Amino acid sequence: MIAFVRGWRLTVVLVACIPCIVVTRGILSVLMSRMSSRGQAAYAEAGTVVEQTVGAIRTVSHSHTN
Repeated sequence: MIAFVRGWRLTVVLVACIPCIVVTRGILSVLMSRMSSRGQAAYAEAGTVVEQTVGAIRTVSHSHTN
């Protein structure tokens, strides 16, 4: 409390800056969430491609051994 009274100018600056920091943090949080979702979707798609490729390799491998 004493710091707020003695350093009132710093208090005014901080009170003015804190809403900007909170808004920026919220925007960054939303962007990170979107990017994470896109990354998970890309990994899922890549997993599907790998699964299909491995299945195709097994099919070719089995047809050559028979």
